[in-house]
Amino acid sequence: MRASPLTPSEWREKLEARKRLDSEAAGDTSEGRKLLLLDVRNDYEWDIGHFEGAKRPNVDCFRSTSFGLSEQEMDSTDPLHGVDKEKTDILMYCTGGIRCDVYSTILREKGFGNLYTLKGGVSNYLKSQGSAEWVGNLFVFDDRLSLPPAKFAEAGEEGCADNGDLSSSRWLGRCYVCGSEVEELRHRNCASIDCNRLYLCCGGCLEELRGCCCSECRGAPRLRPLLPGHQRYDKWHLYRDDASVISS
Repeated sequence: MRASPLTPSEWREKLEARKRLDSEAAGDTSEGRKLLLLDVRNDYEWDIGHFEGAKRPNVDCFRSTSFGLSEQEMDSTDPLHGVDKEKTDILMYCTGGIRCDVYSTILREKGFGNLYTLKGGVSNYLKSQGSAEWVGNLFVFDDRLSLPPAKFAEAGEEGCADNGDLSSSRWLGRCYVCGSEVEELRHRNCASIDCNRLYLCCGGCLEELRGCCCSECRGAPRLRPLLPGHQRYDKWHLYRDDASVISS
């Protein structure tokens, strides 16, 4: 049995009710229940935006977590570690809603009974509710990589209020290399074709490492050229056997 789907408006109501709670009992409902907001996306999706107050395991890929394991096997850093399965409402979300169906089924089998998902995922929420309770942009799986909430609101219901954009975002991402804030919430791939990591980078580190994500990659044998602005590399396999792709 999967989790109970919440419409965007129902999801927003739950998040707003959570914010109204006493600060000393954050996450507790008036009936003494707790609420856990769980992001089941990957790190590069989380990096540029998520729901305010959400939690996510500290791993690159969500499949690498101890998600769904027994209490004895579960990593202590997992947001689900030590959670009261009977008194905690778990709200799960992902970009389009499909991944939540998979993980909610796993959690149900492990004894978590109060599971809720965001119907249609974040993209559907932003179309309907705008940027309410959301901070940053949303990662998209095409050449654009990142879109502000306002772009989704434009495709949603007429009259949907939203004022989110790149310049007015209440939340900024961090450079993968130095940890400084980056105002442009847009990823790039590491110049090393043997790494190809998708990451956020500030202008200083971008120039210093010539488009690489770390000093080790900067010394790698096969490097693509540093691209200006937000140009994207061609598919990595097009560089793989290119003799001209060498360290510079």
